[in-house]
Amino acid sequence: MNPFDTFFKKYSYKFPKGYPDMNNEQDILLLESILLNEFGINLNEVESPNSLQAKNILKKEFDLNDNNFVDMSSNSFKVLVSGNERMDFIQKVSNLDDFEHELKGSSSIGRLIYQPENAKNPVIILVKPESAQGLGSAGKLNEYSFNKLINSAIEQNGKPITVILKSSKKTIKIPDVFKAKDSSTNEAKEFTKSDSQLLNQSGKVLANISLKKLNAIRWESSKTRLIDGVNIFKSFINKVGKIGTNDETGLFDNVVLYPLNKEGKYKLYNPKTEKILSKVIITNIPDKVENEVIFGNDSPKTIVVKETFEGGYKDYTFNDETLILYCHIIYTDLEDIKDTQDEPVFALSNHIGQSYGIEFRSFSKGALYSDENNLKGSSTEIDFNSLK
Repeated sequence: MNPFDTFFKKYSYKFPKGYPDMNNEQDILLLESILLNEFGINLNEVESPNSLQAKNILKKEFDLNDNNFVDMSSNSFKVLVSGNERMDFIQKVSNLDDFEHELKGSSSIGRLIYQPENAKNPVIILVKPESAQGLGSAGKLNEYSFNKLINSAIEQNGKPITVILKSSKKTIKIPDVFKAKDSSTNEAKEFTKSDSQLLNQSGKVLANISLKKLNAIRWESSKTRLIDGVNIFKSFINKVGKIGTNDETGLFDNVVLYPLNKEGKYKLYNPKTEKILSKVIITNIPDKVENEVIFGNDSPKTIVVKETFEGGYKDYTFNDETLILYCHIIYTDLEDIKDTQDEPVFALSNHIGQSYGIEFRSFSKGALYSDENNLKGSSTEIDFNSLK
């Protein structure tokens, strides 16, 4: 079967049109996620020269810095500006040489393209409000929308309200909420999980909330996490075979590191199948670590809410000073999430921007397994105990 036919047969249901609409920002992000997690293809690994050139022009003309840009692919990015300046910014940019404003894409204000002479493809530029996009942090728009919904209800009420988080299995009531605050800042401590804090009038934290969009597949970057005193990433790098060195075999018979042209960078490789691996999953991770990955070390204990609040969420009611948010799933303890598609699974994967070209993070189980025993994509498993 044609590889494109195979792709569309397996993934077309995920896209509203049955295929990836390259003018739609969400479709682009979903396509990149599928390619990265199912096939180990990272479209962001190499930025096109024209994309880099477009950024440099915008930095020079508008006094921007790297924090104002969020890459979407090698040839498209977001530029983050103040919300009330977006149209003015677009008009000014469109007057520059080789830039053009077009009313296409998923945004109501259109998008910018940059296409210098002789460039085969244009660079796609989406202009987004920095308050909602959060200077490059994944999921910030969802957190912003959650907080805005609660704070708007408080403002409408003129005094604190009761917030109720409700799913089919859980109802959590949080009274006396005076403010919803973004807590996923650069100052947050390592391995805290709260994205939003609900505060009373004196500033006391009533609830820590971790927000996961419905299509979220990642829990955390785990490269620095010690598991039973073991840094899995460092241990793996020390024990795995590396093709082209004195130790090509290493400890594992199902994974070695295959050298790339870029010095010091590798891809995960299965010598048995002679294929590049998309993931190396670490099995038998202790339960206590899963608990830390999900709920962190916040006080009070973090509540995990799986729901997409951005993009027109309307599944709520606000009556009698009580805001009820209906959520897809709520997790409050490890037993809630055990053996579900959201259970954290630790895995090594290819990422050219990381040390050795390898990253280590925890994913949702459903992103790596089609069922209990069947791995998705070209993946393999190694036991945690072999890394001690």
